[in-house]
Amino acid sequence: MDKLNSLTIFTRAAQTRNFALAAQQLGISPSTVSKAVSRLEERLGTRLLQRTTRSITLTDDGTRFYNRCCQILEDIEEAESELNRAQSHPFGTLRIGMVPSFARIHVMPALPEFAERYPDVNLELFLSDRYVDLIEEGFDGVVRVGKSPDSNFAMQSLASARLVVCASPNYFSRYGVPQTPEDLLHHNCINYVVPQTGRIREWTFQNGKKRLQLPVNGRFCIDNAEASVEAAIAGTGIIQLYNFVVGQAINQGQLVPILSNYAPAKVPISLIYAQKRYLCAKGQVFIEFLQKLIAQLKRERIVE
Repeated sequence: MDKLNSLTIFTRAAQTRNFALAAQQLGISPSTVSKAVSRLEERLGTRLLQRTTRSITLTDDGTRFYNRCCQILEDIEEAESELNRAQSHPFGTLRIGMVPSFARIHVMPALPEFAERYPDVNLELFLSDRYVDLIEEGFDGVVRVGKSPDSNFAMQSLASARLVVCASPNYFSRYGVPQTPEDLLHHNCINYVVPQTGRIREWTFQNGKKRLQLPVNGRFCIDNAEASVEAAIAGTGIIQLYNFVVGQAINQGQLVPILSNYAPAKVPISLIYAQKRYLCAKGQVFIEFLQKLIAQLKRERIVE
């Protein structure tokens, strides 16, 4: 900062060719101007300004240094102006990772509103259930479901999600409604295959303080949440998926939730991003977009 101040004082003195006038314009004393120029010359080991009792002129070294200083100060001023414009008018590209089912069901339908409101913000959305490394993979942020292991990153809590067991009214009318998790062993359950591992996800329940993971029976395994919902709506079997995946179908009466007394603990839906203290304007407006979307989903009881 001292170097920047000395450059500013030197260039103003060179422009005005008068220490008193330079001091007046900068709001400092003439002696401060004189001392700053002298210290700068001492540090550089050359005379920059030739002083007489009547005038100040640039030396050859001073002229070369003055031209470079003007360019440096102009670059700094332009950088600050550009940053201020970015803060008041968001622009640029955001690279966001997101849970596929949440993105496809809820975010994609709302994107036109975001695009219209922020025409200079470009979104690169990468949909994956896997854990992604924000820094190594160059993400500005990641929407995650579940607790985040990244304590070094900032986190914006958005909502809570809960696993829901449900099936179509037609299925329950034909095969009966399970009353306990163990009853699922006598039903056709549609298992969800985790795409990244190829493994079947065990069904999770909570009985008081006891957590229960139950391998269920079923003829179908599907590695896509939305496809699992469609199969359940068609009467194929019972599913256990997050409320933000099945919520719309439940609200429309296409699926009926059961075993709510055995529902496992809620998990957070969060936006994880790298900057702990400062968030760029384009990132801030994206958070506001998500918060508005989540508020609507809460009103519809699709998330909590």
